[in-house]
Amino acid sequence: MMRGQTQEAFFARIRDSLKDRGAPVELPSDLEIARVAAAEGDLVTLFMERAKQVGMRPARVGDDQAAAAMVIDIVLGAGGDTAILPEDDVPARALIADGLKAKGVRLLDVNDRDAAFDADFGITGVSCAIAETGSLGVDSGGAHRRLASLAVPNHIAIVRSGQIVADLLDFAARISPGDMPANRTLISAPSKTADIEMILVEGVHGPKVVHVIVIAS
Repeated sequence: MMRGQTQEAFFARIRDSLKDRGAPVELPSDLEIARVAAAEGDLVTLFMERAKQVGMRPARVGDDQAAAAMVIDIVLGAGGDTAILPEDDVPARALIADGLKAKGVRLLDVNDRDAAFDADFGITGVSCAIAETGSLGVDSGGAHRRLASLAVPNHIAIVRSGQIVADLLDFAARISPGDMPANRTLISAPSKTADIEMILVEGVHGPKVVHVIVIAS
């Protein structure tokens, strides 16, 4: 309120200003118009484009053997000699485990909480992937180990093309109330923060590098 202005005059000015506002806009009830990604579109290509835009390193392969070979190449190419590989639904898990061991990479105990902080790589599957945002859905609880995608400096996520949904609407539609995990995380980029002097720093609160291998068989 301006100095010297009465309370009544102040509110009168507000009422006069509100008289000139336009009619309220009626929002459509059909959620389809809010969608950016079409469920019948090429979700694999869109997902890979969006994942790359947010700083992940996506790649597409044709089968489990190619996925396992790429995992091994990534780990060895980065000089990694330790990895954590949870005993959950990781595509091509047996092929990856055998291949890494054959190359001298140690698989640390997934039940040891400190192992994830010591490992060079964490290799996981996903519960889903979202094409619109390039996001990865990772569950934890039971055999699913959240630290495998959180505490390691390098995360390799393996996605089957059938796990990719168009957007959050389709993601929510897949959730069954009777089958909820202890925790569900959406990963939309490598770890980043800029809260100190607006300087962008990567890898502070999670993996600095996130590789995504899509098996589009």
